[in-house]
Amino acid sequence: MKIFLPIVFVLFFSPGVYSQFTEFHPELEWYTIKGKHSVVHYHKEAERTAKVTAKICDEIWEPITRLYGYEPETVHFVIKDIDDYSNGATYFFDNKIEIWTSALDFDLRGTHNWLRNVISHEFTHMVQIQAALKVGRRVPALYLQWLNYEDKRRPDILYGFPNVIVSYPLATLNMPAWFAEGTAQYMREEFNYDYWDAHRDMILRSYITGGNMLTWNQMGVFEKTSLGNESVYNTGFALTRYISQKYGEDKLRDITKKLGVWSNFTIDAAIEDVLGITGKQLYNEWISYLENYYKEALEPVRKNPLTGTQLAVDGFGNFNPVFADSGKKILYISNSGNDYMSLTSLFEYDLQKNESKRITGPVRSTFGLFDDEKKILYAKITDDNKNWYNVHDLFVYDRKEAEETRLTYNLRANQPSLSHKEDKVVFVFQKDGTTNLATVNIDGTGFQQVTSFKNGEQIFNPSFSPDDSRIIFDYSDFDNRDVAVYSFKTGKHDFLLESRNDERNAFFLNDTTIVFSADYNGIFNIHKFIINKGQILQLTNVEGGAFMPAVDNDGTIAYSGYTSKGYKLFRIPADSVKVIAKSDNYLGVKEFPINDFKPLGDLTEDQIQAFKNFKDDILPEYESSKYSGAFSKLTFFPVLRLDNYNTGNSPIQRIKPGVYFTSSDMLNRYSIFGGATINTRFERDLFMMFEYKNKIPLLYDLGIKPELALELFNVSRKADVDIIFDEDLPTVSTGVTYNLFEAAIRASHRIFTRDQNLEFRYAFSRYTASLGSFILPLEGDPQLYPTTNDEYLIGSNFMLKYRFAALYPYVDAEINPIGTQIELTYNLELNKYNPDGNYTIDNGILVPLYSDFNFSRLELLAKHNWRLSGSHGLELTIRGGTILGEEVPDFFDFYLGGLVGMRSYPFYSLSGNEIAMVKAAYRFPLFKDIDFSAGHLYLDKIFLEVFAEAGEAWNTYSAKIANIKKGAGAELRFSLNSFYLFPTSIFLNAAYGFSSFERDVREEKVRYGKEWNFYAGVLFGFDI
Repeated sequence: MKIFLPIVFVLFFSPGVYSQFTEFHPELEWYTIKGKHSVVHYHKEAERTAKVTAKICDEIWEPITRLYGYEPETVHFVIKDIDDYSNGATYFFDNKIEIWTSALDFDLRGTHNWLRNVISHEFTHMVQIQAALKVGRRVPALYLQWLNYEDKRRPDILYGFPNVIVSYPLATLNMPAWFAEGTAQYMREEFNYDYWDAHRDMILRSYITGGNMLTWNQMGVFEKTSLGNESVYNTGFALTRYISQKYGEDKLRDITKKLGVWSNFTIDAAIEDVLGITGKQLYNEWISYLENYYKEALEPVRKNPLTGTQLAVDGFGNFNPVFADSGKKILYISNSGNDYMSLTSLFEYDLQKNESKRITGPVRSTFGLFDDEKKILYAKITDDNKNWYNVHDLFVYDRKEAEETRLTYNLRANQPSLSHKEDKVVFVFQKDGTTNLATVNIDGTGFQQVTSFKNGEQIFNPSFSPDDSRIIFDYSDFDNRDVAVYSFKTGKHDFLLESRNDERNAFFLNDTTIVFSADYNGIFNIHKFIINKGQILQLTNVEGGAFMPAVDNDGTIAYSGYTSKGYKLFRIPADSVKVIAKSDNYLGVKEFPINDFKPLGDLTEDQIQAFKNFKDDILPEYESSKYSGAFSKLTFFPVLRLDNYNTGNSPIQRIKPGVYFTSSDMLNRYSIFGGATINTRFERDLFMMFEYKNKIPLLYDLGIKPELALELFNVSRKADVDIIFDEDLPTVSTGVTYNLFEAAIRASHRIFTRDQNLEFRYAFSRYTASLGSFILPLEGDPQLYPTTNDEYLIGSNFMLKYRFAALYPYVDAEINPIGTQIELTYNLELNKYNPDGNYTIDNGILVPLYSDFNFSRLELLAKHNWRLSGSHGLELTIRGGTILGEEVPDFFDFYLGGLVGMRSYPFYSLSGNEIAMVKAAYRFPLFKDIDFSAGHLYLDKIFLEVFAEAGEAWNTYSAKIANIKKGAGAELRFSLNSFYLFPTSIFLNAAYGFSSFERDVREEKVRYGKEWNFYAGVLFGFDI
C-alpha cells in the first residue's frame, strides 16, 4: 500500500514570522565586547560603533527598565557595517538587537544622533514588548492547526491529499504598531534623542489639514506605502506624547502591563482599563485637539501664503529638482508608479507640455548635468560586487545614447555633485557610522578623502562654490543640521549657519549668497543667506514644508514641497518671489502637543543633564575577544492540531498535540528548528533541521560559500486491516503502521545575482510497513503471529535545483504578487523497491525481493505575473515534468492535481511519468482599504482570482491531445492581521473539472471530473 506524505507541508506550519531576515557573511571577522548589561558582537570594520553601542546601552538601561517596571536578561547587539542601509531590528523573543551603522537619511524623518536614537528606540522595544507578553518570551504563540483531506478514492493510497490547511497563532503578544513604535520613539521625555521635530510635525499637520489622517484601526498595523508606514510611526509618537502629557508618563507602563492580561486582546481593552475611556474615545479626543491646535497655529501662514504652482507629477516622493535645457525642463527624482520611496528613478518634466517621462533608474541621490547637459551624474545602490553588498557607487547616464556607465566600484559613494569646471566630483561616503567628503575625477579615478571625521559625524548634500575652491555641505553631530563650508586652501571647515534649528540643502547662488531650506519657525521653508550682510530672507511660506531648492538663471525657484499626499514639485516664477515677514510664520511649538509634562519623576537633574550632554567620542575601555558563539534560548511554539487524514480515527485520535522549537546563534551562523506532534495512536510527525552558514575550509578559499543544512524527518500513520486466511478460518483484525524516515543534506549558493540560487540536496529515505501481531485462529492450537516489517523502499535522491525569484515590491505583493519565479529541478533517484511484496528465504529469514529503479527526472515550474493596472494582475503558470528513460512504476509518478497543482481535479487523479500543465489567472481587488476590525482581527483587503487551466499526466508515448484535462475556478483571498503584528492570509477556492475520465487502479475503476473541488487555507501567506 502506497503512502504519500509530502514533507514540504511541515513548512506550512513553521513559525516563520520570527525567522531572521538577514544572512550571515562568512567573509567577515567577528569580535565581542561586553558592557554592564549588554554583549556586543561586531565585525572589525564596525568597532567604534560597537563601543558606542555598549556605552549607550549601559546609560539608558536603568531609566527605560524603570519606566516599564521590567528588566530583561542581558541583551545581545549585532553591529553591521555591510550595506548602505540604515535600520535597527529587535528580536524580542531572542533578546537580540541588530543595528546597521549607516546613519538614517530619510526624507520623512528629521536628523538626529543615529546611535543614540536607534539604540534607545530598539532597547525600548525590547523592554516594553517583553513587559507586555502574556507568557515569557520563550513562548511567542500557541498554534491551532487543522488538516482536512480529499476523498482518497484510489484503493492504493492510505488517505487523500490535503484540501484544507489551517495554521493560526494564538499570540502571547498583542501590541498595535502605533503603540509599539510610538513608545519606542518617545523613549523617555528626558532623553530627547528623538523629539517632536519639524519633520514629524509636518507629516501630522499635513494629514490633519488635508483630511488624510489614519483611522484608529489603520494606526494599528503596517503593510502600507512608505508614506503610510511612516505615518504609523508618526501618529504613534504623537499620541504617545499626548497620553504622557495629559494623563502621565506612568500610563504608558500601565497600558503596557494591561496588554499582558490574558483577557485583553486589543489595545482598546487595555486603554479602557487604565484611562477609563475606550481607545476610540481617546483617538477622537486627540484628533479634536489636533484640529484646533493646527487651525490656530497655521492662521498667520494662511494670511500670506507663498507656495508657487504645483507641477503635475505622479508619486509621493519627488525630490532634487534641477533645471535643464535652458529652463524648459526640470529633472528630478521620483517614486512615480511605486509604493515605496526606495523605488525611485530619474525623471524629466517638460514645463511647456506639462508632461513627465522616466529617463533611467533606479536612482536615489542628488545628481548633476554636464557636457552641455548631455550627460547626468548620479549615485545608485548596486550589489555588483564580490559579496553582494548593497552599496552606492557613481554612474553617468548619456541622455542622447540612453546608456549608463559605471564610474566607481565599492566606494560607497553617494550624493555626488560636479565641480563647475566639470573635472571633479565631490560625494559623501560612509564607514563605521561616520560620513566624510571625498572627490574623484570625472572619470571615477583619483579618489581623495577630503574630511577626516571619525566620531559619527554626518555630512549631506555637498556642492562646489562658484570658483570650485570650497565645498558647502549639511553637517550634523548631535541633531538637526547646520551649513558648513570646507576650504581646499586651508583644509578645514567653518560654519556658515549654525543654530538649534535645522538648516539643509544649501548651495551657492553666487559668491556672496547661498540658498537653503530651514525650519526656523517650525515649518521648513526656502531661504537665502546674504553672507556679507549676515542677512537671512525667507522666500516661501508653506503649510507643509519646502526642501531641496533649485534656482534657474532668471531667478525662478523649483523645490520639493511636502503636502498631505507626500512630496510634490513646486515652481515659483521669478516675478512671484518675495520676502516673507516673520509675523506671517507658523506658531507651532516644540513642546507639542499640550506643553504639560507629567514625567515619572525618578531621575535626578544630574542624570537628565547627562542624557542631554552626552559625549560619545569619549569611550570606556572594552576588552575585545574573538566571537566564539552565543545562542539564543530555545523558543517554543505549542501546537494543537486536528488532523483528519484517517476518517476511521475517533475525534480524540484526530487531535495531535505537539511543539515546535527553534534557536539560532546571534550572528545567524547556525540555527536549529524542529518539531514533534503525536496522537493517542502514537502516529507521529517529527522533524529537525540544522543550518550552517559559516566558512567551510578549502571551499571558502575557492570563493565558494554555501549554506548547509541537515534535515531529519520521521512520519508514521496507522491503518486497520482485516486478514482473510481461507473459508475455514475466521477473519483476523490487526493494524498496519506505515513509517517514513528521511535524512537529507542540503547546500545552497547564490549564483550570478541575489535573485538566483542553486541548491544541491541528497536525501536517503526508508519506507516501511509494519503488520501488527495477531493470533492465528488455528482450531485447538491458536498461535501468536509476531509483528513483521515490510521495508518496501530504500531510496537515494540526488537533487539539483535552480531558483530565480524577482518579485516587484508593492503594497499588494503578498495577496497579488508581480514578477517572475522559476524553479528548474533535476533529480537522480536510486531506488530499491519491492512493489509486489515478494520475499525469499535466506538462512530462515524473509528477505525482500527488491528491484532496482534508477532513473532521472526533470521538472520545471515557472510563474510570471503581469501588473495590468493598479492592483490588477495576470498570472501565467507553466509546469512540466518528465522521467527520463524507461517507464517506472506509478509509485514514482508526478502528481498534477489538487491543492498544489490543477485544482479542478483531485491530487491523485492525475499522475504519470510525464506531466504538463498551463494555468492562466486574473486577480483583482474586490475591496481595498476596508479598514474593519473585530476584536483582535483586522481586515484590509479582499481579492478575487478567476482561473482556467489545462494539463495532462501520462506515461511514455501515451499522451494524446484529446486527453488533455481542462478546468476553471475562482479563489477569494482575504488579507488580515491578527493581534496587530501577525499577517493572516485566508483563501477559499472552488474549481470545476470539465473533463470526465476513469482510472483503473488495482482492478477498480475510479471516476474523476465533472465535479467541484473545494480548498481552503489560513496561513501566513498565500503562496503554497
